[in-house]
This record gives sequence, C-alpha cells and structure tokens, in this order.
Amino acid sequence: MPSTVNVAPEALTLTWVLVGSIVFELVVIGLALARAAWWLSGRFTSIDAGFTATAKDIAQLKAEIGNDIAGRRAVADARGDIAQIKATLVEFRERIDRLESNEDGRKHA
Repeated sequence: MPSTVNVAPEALTLTWVLVGSIVFELVVIGLALARAAWWLSGRFTSIDAGFTATAKDIAQLKAEIGNDIAGRRAVADARGDIAQIKATLVEFRERIDRLESNEDGRKHA
C-alpha cells in the first residue's frame, strides 16, 4: 500500500508565499545592483572626462611653456646678435670717421 502524504492547503499557500517573497527579494537586489552599476559607470565616465580635460590642460600648458622657453632662447640669441651688430656698426663708424679725416687731410694738403 502506497503511503500518501497529506499537506494542508495552508502549508501550500505559505510555501508559495515564501517562494514568492524570495523571488521578489532577488529581483529587488538585482535591480539595486543594476542601478548601482549604472551610477558607478556614470561616475567613472565623469571622472574620466575630468582627467581627460585636465590632461589636455596640462598638454596645453606644456606647449605654452615650451614656446615661452623657445622664445626666451631666441631672444637671448638675438641679444647676442644685436650686440655683435652694434659692435660692428661702431667699428664701421670709426673706420668712416678715419677715412673722412684722411680725406680732409688730403684735400687741405
């Protein structure tokens, strides 16, 4: 004779309520995790955009500093060239003055 198990209808209802509540909790936890992942992804994207903007600013500053340094070097080189040109002009003036004084001496002699 096969044995049969009799379960009261209240027990079945309670079992389904328990299973339903577990499934519901799992869905809520899944949704919470999905929302947290979405929020973190947005934050990381925002932070990454901030780092990108900062990197561009740093690159621009490096270029400006490089241009400034190159400009200062060019000015320093130009100062040396200008000093040499001035010295050459002074020398030319002295030669011209000597030539003019010699010419004046020859004309009067």
